[in-house]
Amino acid sequence: MPITAVIFDMDGVLLDSGGAWNEVLQELFLVCKRPWSALDQQAFAGGDNSRQWASYLRRVHDLPLTTDEIIRWVTERLLDRLRVELPLLPGAVEAVARIGAKYKLGLASSSPRQIIAYVLNRSGLESHFAAWVSSDDVSRGKPAPDVYLRTCELLAISPASAVAVEDSPMGVTSAKAAGLGVIAIPHPWFPPAGDIPAVADLVLTSLDQLLPETVAGLGPGATRA
Repeated sequence: MPITAVIFDMDGVLLDSGGAWNEVLQELFLVCKRPWSALDQQAFAGGDNSRQWASYLRRVHDLPLTTDEIIRWVTERLLDRLRVELPLLPGAVEAVARIGAKYKLGLASSSPRQIIAYVLNRSGLESHFAAWVSSDDVSRGKPAPDVYLRTCELLAISPASAVAVEDSPMGVTSAKAAGLGVIAIPHPWFPPAGDIPAVADLVLTSLDQLLPETVAGLGPGATRA
């Protein structure tokens, strides 16, 4: 089946938001008087929807807030930081425009809906995407396939005709489980790229390497790396 669509992840692929998330969560733990060092950041990063990660923080770290309060607290402070600085990754705008000139585009992100909407609007990237989905729109976040399956549904395509662009082991696993081809551009948040090389179809080192012909190389008859 020929490739007709490309679905981008957002955090770590288009947006260098790890620092903002880290600062907000540290502030949350400080306010709640809980030891920041107790959080396993590698296990926490790159997946789940808001209710999943907020429930995890409340349950495992005994935060004295409800799940909804944690989600609201974190989302509001993330937005505050993004309003001060929108940390798009180098080449993000160009890569989206370049790939969007040939392929239908979707976005499948673990971020809350308000964060995605703000980033796409402020960056000017919103018009490039035919559909976008937050993990909050589905029952399970990454590494479950739900967010990619829903994005394909909205794009009216078969997962087999789409390629995902991901940065994290959880994201790669999610896209592969949904039946998409996967191009990985590992982010330094994830040391030695985890198990990405063994699972992704192709691994790049930057968005500058993401070209229409790179995507086409994952289509029928191509040899997958």
